[in-house]
Amino acid sequence: MLQIFLVACAILFSIFVIRLLLKNKIGERNSVIWLGGLIVILLISGNPTLFDKIARGLGIHYPPSLLFFLSSIILLTFTLYQTVQITKLSTKIKDISQYIALGCEEEQHSNIQLENELEHHANDE
Repeated sequence: MLQIFLVACAILFSIFVIRLLLKNKIGERNSVIWLGGLIVILLISGNPTLFDKIARGLGIHYPPSLLFFLSSIILLTFTLYQTVQITKLSTKIKDISQYIALGCEEEQHSNIQLENELEHHANDE
């Protein structure tokens, strides 16, 4: 019964991730990461004895501790990746803002120069 519940949750979660992808609310890379994690969860839940053997092979007597440890490492890695992406985007936004500000300043300067020339020509006539 638990395996049926986990499979149903996995299907619902995958539908949710795919809908987010189709609505452009999540990137392709991130959706691949989430769907990959979902596949790993399905494999572990479908084969709990395999996970127990892996944990015991690593010298871990309580297999859920290995699951908790791996989950923590994956979440920390994903958080670090997201932090790097946010930093890159912040730098790009700053650069674009500076470019626009310089472009507007140059445009204002050229407009003032043009107005001065027009006034000068009007005064000469």
